[in-house]
Amino acid sequence: MILADGRIAAMRTVLLSAFLLAAAPAQAGTTVVPSFEPADYSDRAAVGLLVVSDKLAPRSQGAGIRVSRPAGGRFEGDKRYPVALLGRRGLLTSDSTRLDGLVTATDLVDGSLRVVPSHDPVAALERLDDRIERNDRWRLPLTIALATLLIGLAVFRPRLALRALLAALAANLWLEPVLAVAAGVAVLALPLGLACAAILAAYLLSMGLDAQTVALSPLGPSQSGRFYGINNLLETLLLAPSLAGAMLLSRWGIGVAALALLTIGGNRFGADGGGLVVLAAAYLVLLLRLRGQRPTLRLAGTAAAAAAVLALLLLGLDAATGGSSHVTDAVGEGPLALAGDFADRLERSVRRTAASVGATAVVLGSLAILAAVALRARREPLLDAFLAGLAVSLAVNDTPADVLGIGAAIAIALCRYPPRRVPLSFPSMRRAATLAVLLALSVGAAGCGGEEEASPLPETVEGTVAAATTSEAPTPSVKGNAAAGESVWAAGGCGGCHTLEAAGSSGSIGPNLDDSKPDFALAVDRVTKGRGAMPAFDGQLSEQEIADVAQYVVESTG
Repeated sequence: MILADGRIAAMRTVLLSAFLLAAAPAQAGTTVVPSFEPADYSDRAAVGLLVVSDKLAPRSQGAGIRVSRPAGGRFEGDKRYPVALLGRRGLLTSDSTRLDGLVTATDLVDGSLRVVPSHDPVAALERLDDRIERNDRWRLPLTIALATLLIGLAVFRPRLALRALLAALAANLWLEPVLAVAAGVAVLALPLGLACAAILAAYLLSMGLDAQTVALSPLGPSQSGRFYGINNLLETLLLAPSLAGAMLLSRWGIGVAALALLTIGGNRFGADGGGLVVLAAAYLVLLLRLRGQRPTLRLAGTAAAAAAVLALLLLGLDAATGGSSHVTDAVGEGPLALAGDFADRLERSVRRTAASVGATAVVLGSLAILAAVALRARREPLLDAFLAGLAVSLAVNDTPADVLGIGAAIAIALCRYPPRRVPLSFPSMRRAATLAVLLALSVGAAGCGGEEEASPLPETVEGTVAAATTSEAPTPSVKGNAAAGESVWAAGGCGGCHTLEAAGSSGSIGPNLDDSKPDFALAVDRVTKGRGAMPAFDGQLSEQEIADVAQYVVESTG
């Protein structure tokens, strides 16, 4: 098995290298050149980091793309290689990664690269690469530590186990510190059902404001096969609050279920098609068990059939609204493709389980724990629904160690202290209202600040920003060039937020510039410092570039 895996990896490397070395140059697009650093091209090209893929089309449509040859001449799927697009300046990105500075080999094939402005692209790439490397180092130790904590609390302080899980999920949002603190306060102060809903809302908001918050979190995607949204590990961690919140809030639970489905499966948020299937099955089992149905084989068959129908409906809705995942793609290609996808994922799951002694031990040990919990524990509805979700996750996902390892720890916690429905008291509702206001204020603060590279993208920000007076803006010291500013406008994606007739843009997120007609000083101030939903470009654009785009706006609006 290991030898076969090595041959497969070697064959994939050879095919990828041949594609980049031979096929692409024939199209006058991508060229592999001797090893280089992003700094070597940053003065004359947009630069980024390339992740290779095993799904490549037969031709490249790029223009003037340079890829750094690996030191050993072999491309590997878990490494990142410098790439440069000649004739542009800034950072490369694409819709397939949603991360500034990171692109895939498929993006080179599709010609779907985009350029975003950056004042220091080399430093931004160094920070991005360091974060990815750090997360890769810490993901496994943190997961083991969290599983150990949950099991320990389940044994000695079972009432605290689920709260600890929620606190860990809040801490995972540390790249958006205001939102992480607000979610942590909600976890500690609210009744358990509302705390579960607050965590789901925090993840929905974080992914809506900035994809990087979850994408570059310690428990988030690995940046090799999954780049943004919810990965299998987070899907399993969020399954417990998704079910517990829906059960504990009684008739309001339908709102929690809808929130969970949107957070995990929404294309602009978690974008996890497999997660939709898992949640659909788990919620149906929970509903049937709460209605008094006993766990039998007949119940399992009924739930499986109903879950399949519900999952197909949800996946169809996701696809109709622009969503795409391995599950929606397989379903859309018909039953044979769906069966083939299941077979491929089963084969990949077995291969990953057998890849190391540690992975094999985690999978087999976790299966033994889950079997003991299912056979000997009190069969509470929440526990049955969670176990059903894990079973479906094994079928639609391909990382069994992630799903089973943390899933077994959560199952022990739910077995030791199954949450019960309790009426919501007036003080608890008052705390909920207070914390809802806090979360709303946190979202506003998060949208106005954060790290330099974590500004919101136009497609992830909603609302309008009112025009302001010019009295607060100081007189700029640099004169702008409107012709140069037109290029800055286009490269920065300003038209996605603003209406400007001269640029042919009709964005409605920010002010209509044709109507507000800002003067030069105000335009420089807003681009530099940002305001409301508009991010600050100080540090991403130079002082001259800011002056140029401000002059372009002033001259375009008369």
